[in-house]
Amino acid sequence: MDLAVFNALPHDDARDLALVWAAVPAWAEAIASARPFATVADLEGLAEALGADWTAAELDAALAHHPRIGDRVEGGDAESRASRGEQAAVADADATVREAIAAGNAYYEARFDRVFLVRAAGRSPQEILAELDRRIELAPEDEVREALAQLLEIAVLRLRADVVARARVTTHVLDAVSGTAAPGIAVTLDDAAGLIAEGTTDADGRLAIGPELLPSGAYTLTFATGAHFAAQGLASFHPLVAVTFLLDAEGRDHDHVPLLLSPFAYSTYRGT
Repeated sequence: MDLAVFNALPHDDARDLALVWAAVPAWAEAIASARPFATVADLEGLAEALGADWTAAELDAALAHHPRIGDRVEGGDAESRASRGEQAAVADADATVREAIAAGNAYYEARFDRVFLVRAAGRSPQEILAELDRRIELAPEDEVREALAQLLEIAVLRLRADVVARARVTTHVLDAVSGTAAPGIAVTLDDAAGLIAEGTTDADGRLAIGPELLPSGAYTLTFATGAHFAAQGLASFHPLVAVTFLLDAEGRDHDHVPLLLSPFAYSTYRGT
């Protein structure tokens, strides 16, 4: 969902969604109560600031029903789906690594009386095992800090997966020769001071570019169109197409700048 949808959720629904990010009731309640947020960055900032004050008791409560790393995660609720996705790499690990993680989990739980928590997303099974081996040796108070930091990392990743920042500027490039979308076109967004953002059109010819908020003023989208036609063996007249437009930050919250492209001509307009 985008931020506007999250801001408009009933209070209880927003709180319950935040509880999936981290099962810390006071934190989830505070996030739901702080809406509306102007940007996703503001939402993330509050989540991180509040999470910095989590206690050992809140950690233990949050992990009371948390699946062990390496265990098969059952259930169709949002928490279970999130955990399955995060632990997908561990599920595919070889038997030796899975057995070592299971043994490490048991040792960790006997020592610290809670399940081992680590941000599994983006880590290989071997990296998770190395982190487990490292943290088993920590003093209890140091491990509380490590586990709380991991809980917050997981919360922010889940938040980002659920609430997507909407770029202030979007485009859609269509190839008038083929009558299809134009994927793989490099695009830059600039203002008078220089480059703001860059990206490449997706398989549907679309790109969301730049931050959520931009001040009013003149901006330029530059499309590397020559390479698109050269890849098809076609000559073209415009190696680059630059579209300069006026952004009204007060009057509109989003600007869509489509480009209809052919080798020797192009057209654009203010879209919605």
